[in-house]
Amino acid sequence: MSSNPSEEFYDLRVESVEIAPNTYWVGKREEKGVFFSNPYLRTFSGVDATSGKTQVFNLLIDPGSSSDFSVVHTKVSSLIGGMDKISALFINHQDPDVGASASIISARYAPKAAILCSEDTWRLIVHQNLPRDRFIPTEKFKTGIRLPTGHRVIPVPSPFCHFRGAVMLYDPETRVLFTGDLFGGLTEATAEGLYADESDWAGIRAFHQIYMPVNAALARTIETIRSLQPRVEIIAPQHGRVIRGPLVEEFLDRLSRLQVGLDIMDEASDPSYLQAWNAVAQRVIDVARTYLGPQAEMKIADHRDLADTIRYDGANLVIESLGKWSVEQIVGALCKNEPKEISGPILVEATMAAAEYNLPTPHLDIEGAFTDEDEIALMKF
Repeated sequence: MSSNPSEEFYDLRVESVEIAPNTYWVGKREEKGVFFSNPYLRTFSGVDATSGKTQVFNLLIDPGSSSDFSVVHTKVSSLIGGMDKISALFINHQDPDVGASASIISARYAPKAAILCSEDTWRLIVHQNLPRDRFIPTEKFKTGIRLPTGHRVIPVPSPFCHFRGAVMLYDPETRVLFTGDLFGGLTEATAEGLYADESDWAGIRAFHQIYMPVNAALARTIETIRSLQPRVEIIAPQHGRVIRGPLVEEFLDRLSRLQVGLDIMDEASDPSYLQAWNAVAQRVIDVARTYLGPQAEMKIADHRDLADTIRYDGANLVIESLGKWSVEQIVGALCKNEPKEISGPILVEATMAAAEYNLPTPHLDIEGAFTDEDEIALMKF
């Protein structure tokens, strides 16, 4: 076992990793794999206020699939002396890769362990022959679950990320947020270590665009995460790698704006949408050039969020995916820190062009940006 969270590389096939005090990643890794599940073990120790006795509470979070169980069993046993010492299982949502091993753990190894999850999740996972008398619904603990050790953990609902009943778990002592599928992603086969870096964003982005239903669900949950006190310092997702340091805020910001699922379904199925959005982008850029000159291209090039969706064909910008979102980002980059005399015409051109091509109206920051003439022009559409 490695106990230093500052280290970057481990033999993840055989080692557990302490990502925060008494908080361990106990998952399975295979060479050249790109998609993994991440079970976590949190051990608590403290004095019971009622009995005055020292108590130990071992919480296994998202225990994983039955195919990963032998590895999880070995790592957990090496940390706490056996699976029979597990006090409770926490399960984010109903997918088999999240908690299918809960049935064997409950039946054979820890028959007294509580099962913590939402009522929506329980209605599905109970059919895996889980003991009904061990279920504890997270809905009962809106301000947190008080453990026998005196510690408190906080269930944080994340509806439709990606399941209606998904619930994250926050440990305010270590500032670790266990997010389930949220912030999960594919991992490059060549990636080393357990901690995410910038290269992980592409896999996170792809995973969320496939499995998350709509940006509104993401944005709402990100807002909830930002309201947690103390502030989250480590994000421990159920797939991919652990996020810490400056990337926590960076990935929160990116995910809050990411278009997913229904947001991009029409564009994905009809290439003419992308052609039309490219026409909108070109008109917007042409207008911006008349006011900003070469600075227009510089402002777009400096906008990092566009790196995955645009390319340059010579001097021409080409949107390759997410047409509506990319236009919104282009307009935002061009208008940033510009007076309304410049931003107004750019915003108007984007809205007018989208209407002329029978495209949905882009979500643009129009607050206070228009002159009276601009507002009159927009009323025609």
